[in-house]
This record gives sequence, structure tokens and C-alpha cells, in this order.
Amino acid sequence: MTDLQSEVVLIKKKFPKVAVVADQMSSFGGADREMFSLLQLLPHADIFTIVFDRNKYLDKYPNLDEKVHTSFVQKLSNILPKHFYRHLKILTPFAYESFDLRGYDLVISISAGPGKGVITGLNQPHVAMVMTPPRSLWDKELNVRGSKFKALYKPLSIILNTYMRIWDWTTSRRVDYWIANSKYIARKIKKIYDKEATVIYPGVESKYFIPSSRKEREKVREKYNLPKEFVLVVSRLYDHKRVDWAIHACVEAKKNLVIVGEGPDRKYLKKEARGHNNIQFLGFVKDDTEVKTIYELADVLLFCGLEDFGLVPVEAMACGTPVLGYQDGGLLETIKEGVTGEFFKTEENLKSLLINFDKRRYNKEEIKKHAQQFSEEKFLINLNNHLSQIYEEKKKRE
Repeated sequence: MTDLQSEVVLIKKKFPKVAVVADQMSSFGGADREMFSLLQLLPHADIFTIVFDRNKYLDKYPNLDEKVHTSFVQKLSNILPKHFYRHLKILTPFAYESFDLRGYDLVISISAGPGKGVITGLNQPHVAMVMTPPRSLWDKELNVRGSKFKALYKPLSIILNTYMRIWDWTTSRRVDYWIANSKYIARKIKKIYDKEATVIYPGVESKYFIPSSRKEREKVREKYNLPKEFVLVVSRLYDHKRVDWAIHACVEAKKNLVIVGEGPDRKYLKKEARGHNNIQFLGFVKDDTEVKTIYELADVLLFCGLEDFGLVPVEAMACGTPVLGYQDGGLLETIKEGVTGEFFKTEENLKSLLINFDKRRYNKEEIKKHAQQFSEEKFLINLNNHLSQIYEEKKKRE
């Protein structure tokens, strides 16, 4: 029996029934990867989420379907136009508060939004693993640039977000223990909710540190028609990810840009890239092994958004690829300037970095070594220790 298997047995004895609450599982991202890391420690957990797009997840995790419980919004999404449920934000409090979590020994919410709004009992510890306090509420991010309803959203959001901010702050009183994915987010939790959070960095799977074979690299290059030298973006396509910065900078610097990901901003971004043959959109790449190989083939990863932690840059570094990242947020805790990459603050800074970029300045092994600080193994050890401490505190109160 491995160390992890032993810990799984022990934690199940401490918490026989566990509920994991996630935000809508409709677009695979960093929060989902953290959740699936968590499930290695708590494989017996049930998952509760507002809506679940099975097609996006079951290829990666075929046994997930039987574990996931959805809200009434799932039924609405089946009869309404595709993704229309996103416009039903006013139903969010009802959806999360409708989950019946009685009988669970531990509730863990993994959320960048309203997931922590579930109702728990007196003897049910609720651990909130916070990716970020909801950006749409506290950072005024709308992410509607690519929507035909954007003219309607802006005035409505002023009213709706005031209502949602009150609900969000109120639900923060329901949480017993807070985990932040970076020191940056711990500061935001303190500022917004006046709560102290334990920082536990998410982890990169061990496979990212293992180089692909030459045959695998050639296969992926040919499949996606990748140029010999290229700059890479791996991101969900939302306004706040600033993928348009990457497009503009690569056009100016005459660099090939490969964009992996999908999202509501895709139409706008394709319009920005129109007429430039050096910009290539791959869409959503389902196979993580292929994504890993694309990281390895890239000269450099660009990460233009203000990120809470930023798992993608760490994945790239685990593959030995340097990162040019936005100089704020969680990236300040993961990128080591001059060793694993560089920082920029404006689009003009990024253009300058790209024009002068030389991958020979960076040592792949040094980049990988730095990324080991953020391994999945360390994440699981730290989380297990934290949950064990919570269990001991629970025992003392009973």
C-alpha cells in the first residue's frame, strides 16, 4: 500500500461521508483540476454542482457521472438554449441553498463563485477552498465582450450584483475553515470577508514533469500543424484573460501564436486576429497528454490575465517552458524572474519582451526544479494535514 493509499484509508475513517461542492462544471479549468486532485485523497466524496456538462468531463474522468449531483438549473439548461443558464444568475442562491447535505461528515466547497453558499449543519465542518472571491461581484468583471446581450447586461449587472454581493458576504458567515490558493487570495479573503485563510498551493500532476518522447512530439506537431517555433496561450477565452494582448503583441513582434482553449470571447478574438496567418486557434484540447506536449514544443507561454494562482503557468514550467506573465496576483508567487520567465505590466511591455525574447537564456532543468515547489504531491500532503487538524478540533468540541 502506498503512502497516499494509507492516507485515503485514514481520512475515510475520520470523515466517512464527504460532500464536495463545485461551481458549475461546464468549462474545464484550474478549479476542476484542483477538485480532481482533491478526489485522489477523498475518492469516496460526492460532488454537488449547479450544472454539469458531461461531455466535457467524462472523457477525462469516466467514473464521475455517478458521483455528481446537480441542481434544478440542470433541468432548465436541458430545455433552454445552449449556455442560457448563465443568464439566470438571480437563481444562484436558490440553487446552492437547495442542496440537502444532511448526513455528510465534511463539506468542502471549491469555488471561484457562489459554491460556498450551501447550508450546513451545526456539526458539519464546512471548508471553503477559495479560488477567488467572485470577480464579477468584487472586481466588477462582466466578461460580456463577446455577447450579443452586452448592452443589456451592463445596466442590469449594477442592480443584480448589489443583491448578489449581499448574499455572497452573508454566506461567508457559514464557512468554518478557509483555504486560499495563494497569499494574494488570502489577502482578498481578509479584505472582503474579514476571515483568515490557510494558504495551500494547488499542485501540478507528476506527468507534466516527464518529457514526451520524440515520437509523441512529432505526432502532436503534425496533428495540430504547429510551426517549428511558436508562442503559446492556454486559457479559457474570457475578457479578463486578456488574450487580445497576446494576439496584438505577437502580430507586432511577428511571432507565431497558438491559442488553446475556448470561451465566450472566441468570436471577438478571432476578429482581432483576422488577416494574420501567424495566429492559430486550436480550441479545447481534450487530451491532457497532448496539451503537455504542446507546452514542451512551445518557445514560451504567455499569461496576460490577473490570476489568483495560475495553474497553467506552473504546468508550463513543469514542462521546462519559460513564462511571460502579468506582474500581479498569484503569478508573483510562482514565477521566478530571470529564471523561469519575466513579468510585464502593459501590452507595450509584452510586445517589447517578445521582440527581445531568446529562449536560450533559460535552463529547462532549472525551470522544472522551481516548479517542483508546486507539485500535486505537496498539495495532497498539505491538504491531508489540514483536514486531520480539522478532525481533531471537531473531536474536541463533541
